[in-house]
Amino acid sequence: MITRLPPPDPAPLAPFAAVFDTPGFACGSWGGGGSSDGMVEMSYFQLSREAGAFVVAAYAAHWVRPDIAWPDFAAGPDYRALRGDPTRIALADAHRLAELLTTLIRGDRFNEGLLASAFDGGTLPAVARRMAVLAEQA
Repeated sequence: MITRLPPPDPAPLAPFAAVFDTPGFACGSWGGGGSSDGMVEMSYFQLSREAGAFVVAAYAAHWVRPDIAWPDFAAGPDYRALRGDPTRIALADAHRLAELLTTLIRGDRFNEGLLASAFDGGTLPAVARRMAVLAEQA
């Protein structure tokens, strides 16, 4: 039996637009990277409580999807275009946003700091703002 995935819901991610746009908001901080007694601790990025809640909400609201081939999307021009242009994100449809969020969130597991980079570059704040618009339209 094939189970159909529920459509993604923008409402749980909409409140993060105001959070991410708060002056001085940091999505997390780097830790580790030191060494002592010949032991080296690998660097890691610790998401802030709010950024971690965004990731949890993205999973719960079905934006991170098992049917998206995120490594293929990450290697393509659509991913690069979205990552580099918040204006494109402001016009993106739900499927494109799901591809982007799946790629960023899953990719962060293999590329430490990918979500931090996406936040600093304006991608995640733009996604949250788009979610707020989509939630209002629903």
